[in-house]
Amino acid sequence: MDILDIFLNKYSYKFPKGYPDMNNEQDVLLMESLLSELEINKEETPEEIKISKDIIDSKTFEEYVLEKYVMGGQEINGLNELYEGIIKSLEKDKLLDIVKNSGKKSLKSGKIPIKDTDSILFNLIMSYVNIKNGNPSELWFAIMFDGKAKGGVASEIGIESDVDVDGKGVSIKNYSKIHGLDFGSLSSEDLKYYKKIINLLSILTGTEVTASLTINSLNQLLSDLKKSEVQEDLKQILNIGKDTQIKSLKNIYNVIVSILPNGNVEELVNNFINKTNEIIEKKIKSVDWWAVIVEKTNMYLEPSSVIADKIKSKEDQLSPIISQIKGNNLFVNGNLLFKMK
Repeated sequence: MDILDIFLNKYSYKFPKGYPDMNNEQDVLLMESLLSELEINKEETPEEIKISKDIIDSKTFEEYVLEKYVMGGQEINGLNELYEGIIKSLEKDKLLDIVKNSGKKSLKSGKIPIKDTDSILFNLIMSYVNIKNGNPSELWFAIMFDGKAKGGVASEIGIESDVDVDGKGVSIKNYSKIHGLDFGSLSSEDLKYYKKIINLLSILTGTEVTASLTINSLNQLLSDLKKSEVQEDLKQILNIGKDTQIKSLKNIYNVIVSILPNGNVEELVNNFINKTNEIIEKKIKSVDWWAVIVEKTNMYLEPSSVIADKIKSKEDQLSPIISQIKGNNLFVNGNLLFKMK
C-alpha cells in the first residue's frame, strides 16, 4: 500500500465524494491542510513521497540507491554496510537526506572542497562500498551530482566515462597525491604507430628513450632531431632510400616518408608534436568532463576541452604537464595541470 492509499483510507470520509476533487476549492484546501498536518511537502511528487517513506532499512536503502544512482547491470557491493554506517553516524539525518535527494551539485569548472557532511559520506562510501571494475568514489560522485555510476558497465561496452550526469560522461579519478595522475590507456592502435616512430627516431639520433617514454627522454629526442647533422642524415636517407634495393634502408625510408610525406625534414619535430597532441586529445575528449579527487579533501572538475588544451604541447617541446607514457597509460603532473585552481 503506497502513501496515497494510506491517505485515502484515513481521510476519505472527510470528502463528499470519498476523495479530494481537485476542481473543488474546498476539497483542495482541506487536502492541503491534512497534508500539512502530516508534514508532507505538497510540492513533492507522489513518487518522491513514496520513496522517502520506503527507506526504512538496509534493504530498501540498497534498492533505492541502485535504482536512483546506478546504471542497470553495474555491480555494487557493500550498500547494506553503508546504510548501517550512516545510521550510526551523528549526521545520519543529513546523510540520508543527501542520499534521498542527492547533493544537488552541478558540473562546474573549478576546485571543489570535500568537507562537512559531503566528506562524511565520501569516507563512509570509501570504507564500505566496492564497485566492480570501478572505484567507490564513482558512487559518491553520482549521489552528489544526481548521476548514474556505470564504471563496470562502461568498460564492457568501450565507454570511457564512469558516471553519467544529465547526459554528460564524467571520468572519475581518486588519488592520495596530486603529482602523478594516471589518465588511463591511450588508443592501442595510435600508440603502436607512435612508438614505431619513436624507435626509428631514436635509432637515427642515437638518443636512448626509456621504455616508459618520460617527458625528459622524449624532449631530449626532439632536441636532437633539430640538430643540423641529424637533419642532413635524414635528407641523405630520403635521397638514397627511394631507389635503394637494401631492404632495411628501404624500411627506414618508408617510415620517414610516412612521417614527412612532403620530404621536408625541418617539419619533423612539429609533426611529432602534432601526433602527440592528436593521440592525447583523442584520449582526453573521450569523455565530457574529468573529476580528479585528491587526498579525500578536494576535487578538481574540468571539461575535457579545458584539460586537453592545458596538456597540449606547443612550439618545439612536449608539455611539461605530461609526465610519461607508461604501459600504454598517460600520466600527467597534477600540480602543473591544476596550478591555476
